[in-house]
Amino acid sequence: MAMEKYEERKIRPKQRGVERGGAPSKDVLGWHVGNWNCDYRVGLPEMSAEEREVVQEVSANFREASARTEYEGREEVRREIARLLAVHCEESSIAADEEQHAYLARAIMSHVYGFSGLDELLNDDGLEEIAVVGLGKPVFVYHREKGWLKTNCAFTDGDAFVDVVNKMARTLGRRITLQNPRLNAVLPDKSRLHASIPPVSNYELTIRKFRGNPIHVADLLAFRTYSADALAYLWLATQSDSSMIVSGNTSSGKTSTLNALFQFVPLKERILVTEETPEINIPHENQVKLLSTSELGIAMKDLIADSLRMRPDRVIVGEARSAEEARALIETLISGQARGSYATFHAQSARETLARLRSLGILASDLQSIDLIVVQRRMMRHDRGNRAGREVRRCTEISEVVKGGEGEGALPAIICIYKYDVKKDRLVRTAAKSVLMERVRESFGMGTVEFGEEMKKRAGFLKSLDVSSSFPDLTGEIQKFAYEDYEEPAPAPRPAGAAFFNTVLQ
Repeated sequence: MAMEKYEERKIRPKQRGVERGGAPSKDVLGWHVGNWNCDYRVGLPEMSAEEREVVQEVSANFREASARTEYEGREEVRREIARLLAVHCEESSIAADEEQHAYLARAIMSHVYGFSGLDELLNDDGLEEIAVVGLGKPVFVYHREKGWLKTNCAFTDGDAFVDVVNKMARTLGRRITLQNPRLNAVLPDKSRLHASIPPVSNYELTIRKFRGNPIHVADLLAFRTYSADALAYLWLATQSDSSMIVSGNTSSGKTSTLNALFQFVPLKERILVTEETPEINIPHENQVKLLSTSELGIAMKDLIADSLRMRPDRVIVGEARSAEEARALIETLISGQARGSYATFHAQSARETLARLRSLGILASDLQSIDLIVVQRRMMRHDRGNRAGREVRRCTEISEVVKGGEGEGALPAIICIYKYDVKKDRLVRTAAKSVLMERVRESFGMGTVEFGEEMKKRAGFLKSLDVSSSFPDLTGEIQKFAYEDYEEPAPAPRPAGAAFFNTVLQ
């Protein structure tokens, strides 16, 4: 700001009247926290043009200082920024009150050390998704309880947007550029990032956040996604060398459910996970993760071939989307190398799952190697009284795959064991006889009555679990209940990327 030497002038804060509409088209920072009508407010106030210039100038001063000095940790950076801000105000004869000093220092931290206006969003555990939909447009977030919400922050400059994206992907050695205008990445904290710039889009960013405390089986009950009886059924199925496909539509929680169901699997077993994008997060210490890489010509089928020499107890094939991935899944089932094979798949019913696998080139006879198909869907529940809708995730079907179908190429038969009742909004047991549970009962050496009591006992135990428990603690409770040889695991080392989104606002 051009100011007379020795003339002291108070920098003006932005007038706080509510505006309607979106963000300004461009400013010196390239990102903006506004005061327009919205559903989710970032804590920083809207800054005037003068205030944004101060943030820009002090940020430049900090970058110069950091080129000469190495700072240790966030607190030292925060103290240095506060010092530089005070020096700048004194040298420029700027009078800023205590409140302004506080939020200007936070804005500078976000600008040079964090991820601009996204910092507060990235550190809110209540958010599942963060979506930048273009320059000059408000950022949108998906709240776990409230759905999509408009925020009061936006990007206003393409260079600032690219700088934030590349800052996120820096540890992965990836960049978004004019020559490479699309970026897909899994961040160190396991959040998924997709970004694109012109000519692909008007600067788009989507972050699917990774939960610090993953969804566990008590959550599946609390969310009414599954019934206790259905989870007890799946628990017993995991102990019977059964294969399983979890199907559903996009963002229906397929992977989260598969992760939770592995709390039922003995922690001493060896698990092999093959994926294209790392998403599986199971509690087993003896697990090996293999990633297919198209750039290096390493396909899923190659990883499955490798797995034959690795003696896994169970195999997870991540998400089967292509014909190659579907064949890789079926190969693990047919080889019979593990106590169970698992995958997620895009389909909205058990019958559709088999039909789609068939269309991907899987022989009908090979489909009989699948034991269970669990279908989970993301859907809207409407309240006519409140004239409002909310998005829920519900298991709509648990079906067993059995021999059947007439004629060559006919699909296997399906026995629906649990089905979603729309009116009751819950999963209910059908009258169909379970072939799988008969097999489980025989393997347990139990009579019919005794086995029924075991089912009720497990369902009751699941209902008693504390939903506020952490994923590791709940896993320990389940393992103690189910397995006599359970031993408390030693404390695991903290993953390097566990605190990737270090908040600058704390």
